[in-house]
Amino acid sequence: MTNNPPESVRPRSRLAWLPICLAVFLAALAWRVPPDGHEHAGLAQFFGRFHPLIVHVPIALLLLVPLMELAGLFGRWVHVRAAAGFVLWVAAVGAVASASVGWLLGWSGGYNSGNVTWHMWSGIALAALASAAAIVRSRLARRTYLVLLVASVALMAWTGEQGGEISHGDDYLTEYMPARLQRLLGLEAPHPTLAAAPGPAVVAKTAYAARIAPLLQRSCVSCHNAKKAKGGLRLDSYERLMHGSKDGPVVEPWDPANSELIHRVSLPSTDEDFMPSDGRKPFSPDEVKLFERWIAAGASSVQPASTLQ
Repeated sequence: MTNNPPESVRPRSRLAWLPICLAVFLAALAWRVPPDGHEHAGLAQFFGRFHPLIVHVPIALLLLVPLMELAGLFGRWVHVRAAAGFVLWVAAVGAVASASVGWLLGWSGGYNSGNVTWHMWSGIALAALASAAAIVRSRLARRTYLVLLVASVALMAWTGEQGGEISHGDDYLTEYMPARLQRLLGLEAPHPTLAAAPGPAVVAKTAYAARIAPLLQRSCVSCHNAKKAKGGLRLDSYERLMHGSKDGPVVEPWDPANSELIHRVSLPSTDEDFMPSDGRKPFSPDEVKLFERWIAAGASSVQPASTLQ
């Protein structure tokens, strides 16, 4: 008895080429129209935001395929291996769909950073690689197929790790990792949690560090950091805040009324320009007034904390 999948469970030859053709087209489109840091059509953003939902389909199926192939090595599970080709083909289609809405999200959502671009291209490469594995498998080139399958799973893991860092930050997995495990893995020692009381030597002395930066960190930095830089704006340091976005400064010292930061956080929550977006905790009226007083006093990085109440 042969372990090769029967013809009836393989995608038709012409149909098997569809995912890789779509992946090549998507690569050409992403090359011509990359994320540029500007927000585009709202409808494009609507569809793009399905990326976090759709991406889990190819992840689950690509992880399932190696298990099906291994199970099929045992005689009683040979029928499972026979179906692996179809599952891989569906995974390839899902990878193309996920990469497509991912590009749509990156292009329309105002993202502009190397990490977002690398994540986009690795997603497109994964779609092409999984599609190539599906085509090669249907032609029974087993060694080449196994290489492509292993490469697909490895690239998927790396791409997923990139996506996690973009969405949740560098330390999302390691923030609460036990110190012993961090040392074993050669990682930095964990930072003190918010519950830990800071000692007198590390108490913030300036208004920006004590009052402004924590608010930005809470509600804004997750979208405006080195990995996302939504709208070309980073808010993870005083220098970046004052540098502004692609459209210009967001803080006008001594002039809160003409500061884009104040304008955005004061809009009704139903306004499409309201910040913070993506479900982040909005600023209370008292917090908005705190921003206004800081800017009215010159938006300084050295203003003493005691002078901003």
